Amino acid sequence: MGNRQNRPGHIDTISRTMREIVLEATAGEMDALAQEATADMKEMSEKGRNAINKAIALSKQNSVKGENTVLLHKGLNTLLTMLRRRDNLDEAELAAKANVDEDEIRRIEYDAAYLPSPRTIYNLEKAFSLHAGILAKLTGAIKHHSLGMEERVTAFAANAKQMGKLTREERHLLNAFLKFLAAQE
Repeated sequence: MGNRQNRPGHIDTISRTMREIVLEATAGEMDALAQEATADMKEMSEKGRNAINKAIALSKQNSVKGENTVLLHKGLNTLLTMLRRRDNLDEAELAAKANVDEDEIRRIEYDAAYLPSPRTIYNLEKAFSLHAGILAKLTGAIKHHSLGMEERVTAFAANAKQMGKLTREERHLLNAFLKFLAAQE
């Protein structure tokens, strides 16, 4: 019988049954159970409320972080594409120049959930002769303190085209954005 009790399905069944008992119990039954277990219902209730409030706050915080990460990645995607266009490189040529996999270049440019490795970011910064940390700031790996960062990333991404040779306006936009990122601490 010992093996039977240790099976994951059996433990899940017991846990689910206990939760159902607690959920279906009346207030009087819960008080009686708490007294038998020498537990203070007010204290348990307060701990439960605190746990719920912490979980809600953490959920909200993670939601905002997720939105910021997607926005920053859009800036990384746009910046990488514009730098490739500036230097007349296709994805394969950039991958060779930066010593990274071509599929990784594509994932950075098209997969909003993809987080490139620090090695890849470092190699890309070297390949484009950028200051250290420029691209890392757009992965979310380096926290920035500028209140205007999200607005600048949005404006940059919105005003950039994805194909063809860089226009004079795009070159100005690219240079201004690189200067902005370099100035972020």
